[in-house]
This record gives sequence, C-alpha cells and structure tokens, in this order.
Amino acid sequence: MHIAPDQLLMLLQWMDSAFPTGAFAHSGGLETYTQAEIVRTPDDLLQLMSAKLEMAARADFIIIHCAIAAYTANDIAALSDLDDLCSASKIASETRYASEKIGRRMLENVLNVRPDERLSNYRAQIVGGDGRGHHAVVHGLVCASIGLDARVALLAFSLCAGRQSNLCGAEAHLNGSDTGAGCTLGLSQRDAISG
Repeated sequence: MHIAPDQLLMLLQWMDSAFPTGAFAHSGGLETYTQAEIVRTPDDLLQLMSAKLEMAARADFIIIHCAIAAYTANDIAALSDLDDLCSASKIASETRYASEKIGRRMLENVLNVRPDERLSNYRAQIVGGDGRGHHAVVHGLVCASIGLDARVALLAFSLCAGRQSNLCGAEAHLNGSDTGAGCTLGLSQRDAISG
C-alpha cells in the first residue's frame, strides 16, 4: 500500500473534522444510546464503535469499493444504483438523511478545492434527481479522483467514522476526552489480534 505525499495531503484535509462536511456534527445514534443508558462507559462505546464498523463492512465499505470502480470505469450510471443500495442499507431515516447531507457537502467542498469532471458529472446527476449523494459513494469517488487504492480509502473512512464516535463519546462525557483515544486504541488492538 503506497500513498504519495500529495494524496496524503488531500486525504488529511478531507478527513479532518474542520473540513466542512458536517460529519462530526452527527452522533450516529450515540446521543440516543447515551440517553437510554445503553452506552455508559468507555467499554460500551468501544462495543458500539466495533458494531458500527462491522455494519459498515457489510454495506458502506462495499459501496466505497464499487464507487471507486465506477469512477475508474467512468460509469456514472452505476452511481445511482449505489446510492439506492446505500439508502436501502440505512433503515433509520435520520441515518439516510445524515449520509446524504454529509456526502453532498463533501462533494461540494472537494470540488471547490479540486475540480474534477467525473465528480462534477455526479453532482449534476444528484441535482437532476438521479442520485442522492450518499457519503460512502462520494467518499469512494473522491478517493478514486486522486488515485487512492481501495484499501487506503476504506481505512480513511473507518478512521473518520471512529473519530466521529470518539468525539461524540467525549462530548457525552464518557470519562472525559481521553475516552475516544482509548476506544480507538482498543479497536486497533482487537483488530490486530483478530486480523
């Protein structure tokens, strides 16, 4: 797995919580779980993050991989099907809405810093009502637009999802701001052992 300095720079910018996609404003259900006292401890947060990543592996990761392939083949028509699949995999309407909002904002902001004809064509498809702009689809497309391989794109998406839960977990005061780092370390250790 190789990543060039210019690819890394773009990826770090896109995945940063300061990049205006709104991804870090959505708790992904953590607020509800905290209020219902389902998530009360750092271990509970670690279990939730682990479950969310396992669910992403069954839908979003596949969609990201397919979006990369569609970008490479310049198959804009396939993106509508990927958006439909992404919608179907997100049962809660709030989750679908958040995915679309984050994806569309990411697409707009990426196009502001790095114009790309294929990304512009996808934006036109969304504006025309033939696409939804889900986060996983957009993530795959923007990663493909700078030539990242699928593994790097998937790792970046996982990191972003994990950091989102970490920030929300810290905000929910699950033993302070070190909770997120501890959960990320816990996931890394578990994955290293099971992988």
